[in-house]
Amino acid sequence: MQKPFTYALLLAAALGLAACEKTPEDKLESAKESAAEAIESMGDAAKETGEAIEQKANEVMGTEPTAGEKIEEAADDAADAISEAGDEAKDAVDGQ
Repeated sequence: MQKPFTYALLLAAALGLAACEKTPEDKLESAKESAAEAIESMGDAAKETGEAIEQKANEVMGTEPTAGEKIEEAADDAADAISEAGDEAKDAVDGQ
């Protein structure tokens, strides 16, 4: 909830600083850039919020992997990588 408020304050500050420039064209260009940056930041914040909501929903529903499951998966991946490396080394030796 604080991010959109912060972005609004940043936009207001940027627009305020844009008013100190010399020409109206410079002011307009700075305002456009500030507005574009604010919109992009709000989009990023919305995406992060969506990801956080999804993660919380998974945790509540019990579909989020536990630390033990993550460790087990990483160990399986490492074992597969070692096995593949061994097979490649054997093939390289046999190919000579």
